[in-house]
Amino acid sequence: MQAYKRTLLRVLLFALLGLVFEVFATDLSAMLRGRIGRHGNTSLLMMLDYGLLGLVIGPVSAALQRRRIPLVLRALVYMCGIFLVEYVSGRLFTACGWSIWNYSRYKWNLHGQITLLYAPFWYFLGLWAEFLFQRLDACAVVLLRGLTA
Repeated sequence: MQAYKRTLLRVLLFALLGLVFEVFATDLSAMLRGRIGRHGNTSLLMMLDYGLLGLVIGPVSAALQRRRIPLVLRALVYMCGIFLVEYVSGRLFTACGWSIWNYSRYKWNLHGQITLLYAPFWYFLGLWAEFLFQRLDACAVVLLRGLTA
């Protein structure tokens, strides 16, 4: 039961941190385009994508490391996984009538759901997620100890 709670807490931490990171990134992007002040945004539905990342990154990372896959190739795997989740969730959100993002105006987009222009960003996000998984998993352990003490 403790492992289940730990996983649930880690997923929640990833989801919340993802929202904060997205607000920061969208505001920074607006600032770089000359729009200063309060332009960061996200959707609570993004908690599903970020939470999923917190669920799968650990097992995927462990499997890749057991096979001695170099870090640069692991990052490529993570990047492809992020594109896959972004595409599938984007299609699902759109099918439900929720337009959370639309990359149609960008070059190299697929159905407006993903764009290869973001490949470098997703590549480094995957590396960060592998590092972050270990830290947030440790935080989940500490938080659970505190909650059960």
